[in-house]
Amino acid sequence: MAKRQFIYKDPEVDLKRRYRKIMEASLVIAMAIVIVVFYSFKRFETKYKLEKKVDVQIETVEIPQTEQIHRPPPPARPAIPVASEDEDIPDELTIDETEIDFSQPVEELPPPPPEEEEPIVPFHALSEKPEVIKRVEPKYPELARKAGIEGMVVVKVLINTKGRVEKVEVIKSHPMLDDAAIAAAKQFVFKPGKQRDRYVKVWMTIPFTFKLKR
Repeated sequence: MAKRQFIYKDPEVDLKRRYRKIMEASLVIAMAIVIVVFYSFKRFETKYKLEKKVDVQIETVEIPQTEQIHRPPPPARPAIPVASEDEDIPDELTIDETEIDFSQPVEELPPPPPEEEEPIVPFHALSEKPEVIKRVEPKYPELARKAGIEGMVVVKVLINTKGRVEKVEVIKSHPMLDDAAIAAAKQFVFKPGKQRDRYVKVWMTIPFTFKLKR
């Protein structure tokens, strides 16, 4: 039967027993190296300076009571003029007594202020031209009919902002036909012309042709 042999380690060579000491020594050496490096390259220079502590002192001030300003008294009422007993006062300084009866109607009123005339705009400057709403044909004059007279009359009408004819002027005349053309032109009704979204006055020409039926 074989015999067992037991092998024992030398305590000086056993690393497990020396592990704790090696770790402690390594940690001490590492800490020493770090401290040496830190102090070798240290820089604590700075330009910032702490401000000195400021002592805050609270001072109490007594505020005087506000003075209330009173309103000035209202002005005195003017004195009522009284007739003087002194005869030396000239007549131009004496005020005659006048009595006004407000119950009586006013006979003459001041004239009303004149109305501002609306400007007349040229026909070519209109944004919307006038349109005929009501057209009236002229009545053929009986004398011209019997005489067999025919022709054309051209009139110029002033159309106001309401579309009515204010004035009529004859441009191309015929002595026996002018009155009939003017009477017909005055009865025309228009849609007034516009300039920039507002109605304006404008002149417009209307031709009337007088021709007998054959």
